[in-house]
Amino acid sequence: MSFPEELGRAMGALWAPVIRMGATLRHARFFHPDGITYRAEVKEVTTRDSLLPVASRLAGPALVRLSSALWRHQREWPDILGLAVRLRSDETVTEEPSKGDQDLLFATVRSPLTLGLAPLSTDVHDWLENDYYAVSPFQVSGLGRAKLRVVSSHADAPGHTRLERLEAALQSGQARFTLEVLPRRGEGAGRWHPLAELRLVEQVTLDPATLRFWPYRTGRGISPTGFVHSLRIPTYRQSQEGRTPH
Repeated sequence: MSFPEELGRAMGALWAPVIRMGATLRHARFFHPDGITYRAEVKEVTTRDSLLPVASRLAGPALVRLSSALWRHQREWPDILGLAVRLRSDETVTEEPSKGDQDLLFATVRSPLTLGLAPLSTDVHDWLENDYYAVSPFQVSGLGRAKLRVVSSHADAPGHTRLERLEAALQSGQARFTLEVLPRRGEGAGRWHPLAELRLVEQVTLDPATLRFWPYRTGRGISPTGFVHSLRIPTYRQSQEGRTPH
């Protein structure tokens, strides 16, 4: 483990009791307490031979959870929006992960340095008018160190709330995102490249206390690295332990 990762775990351990207390008081996640979940499909879209092995591993069924970081009950106040993806090994819609599943967590935060400004740059009125970043890099099997992001389709769907606009986009087939990668080395290094399309299929009802995304679920060969990911290890665990069914 590198020094930044050790430091991340240590700082996360300091914050973990606060996170657990907050989750206990909210009876939900400390951050991203409310969300809506969709069954989704992922298909490879890359045209680069060097990225095909990675893109092909992502293809298949998925679950997507869209959430707001701070406010509950879909309040459209200044906030950070989150997009969590579970790449599934089968079509079963369940809270429980299967062997080979991969969880990827994204938010409308470009980097840790922009965290404080992210609520001001996030369009909280439309899920499909934002891009979502994984913030910290990954070690991707067959590719090396890379960053990931999810780019929205920027669909012009009607509706008075973000939920209404998302439902309209879903019905018209426009509820789509593109998963992109930025390799650190090799061919295409330093530029974002499309890997796969993420299409929402239908909203599903799952138990929020049981559905637990975990950034270190790495069944598709995408492993978190760095300070920010390591910071999540103790804080996520305590947030989950502090939650009660609701």
